[in-house]
Amino acid sequence: ETMTPEEMIETGKKLLNYLKENKLPIALIAILVSGLAVVSVSYLNKKTKGYERAWRTIGELTTEVDMLEFQGKETNRDETLNSAIEGYKKVLEGSTAGKAAPWALFQLGNTLYTAKKYDEAVAQYKEFLDHYGNHPLAPMVRQSIAYAFEEKGHFDAAIPYLQGNAPPDNPYFTAQEKWDIGRCLEKMGQLEEARKAFQEAVHLAPQSPWGGLAQYRLDRMK
Repeated sequence: ETMTPEEMIETGKKLLNYLKENKLPIALIAILVSGLAVVSVSYLNKKTKGYERAWRTIGELTTEVDMLEFQGKETNRDETLNSAIEGYKKVLEGSTAGKAAPWALFQLGNTLYTAKKYDEAVAQYKEFLDHYGNHPLAPMVRQSIAYAFEEKGHFDAAIPYLQGNAPPDNPYFTAQEKWDIGRCLEKMGQLEEARKAFQEAVHLAPQSPWGGLAQYRLDRMK
């Protein structure tokens, strides 16, 4: 029996977290979203045409942006990104998006981020949290808000969105939080606080990428 898109989303949650924890480009995370939409076509055919069209559109738009980022193309970059942004907005304006709406909103924020329209990206991510705060993607959305603030140099605004995203009792993901927070604190010149955050990351998961990066920063701060 073919899984529903929502069941696929839950199944793919760990892989989404893996991509994000390695801070791969948001475009690569979007590849998974696109895949989830495409492989669910047999299920979508049982639903309304509008619902099916919403998922198909998400898949098509994410693929276009993914290929742009993956291949590093600069030709028609702005045109492709702006077209995708408008496409996601049209999906969200419709009344048939249903459970595809959170993914469209997430991808809209991601595409705005990719286009370096950080203020607009933050606005869309916050709208996601307002409407879908308990969605499996919500921790990643909070993290994305933080990264957008960091890109703008608003490190103090980024830190609250970096806290509390790790699953309970998961030292690996908590180490990532500590690394991200320490990085912002260091950029703010709060070196003692940054050092503590880096030390926690190393203590929690010394063999993880985050533990290694934190140890590197600690060595440089001596």
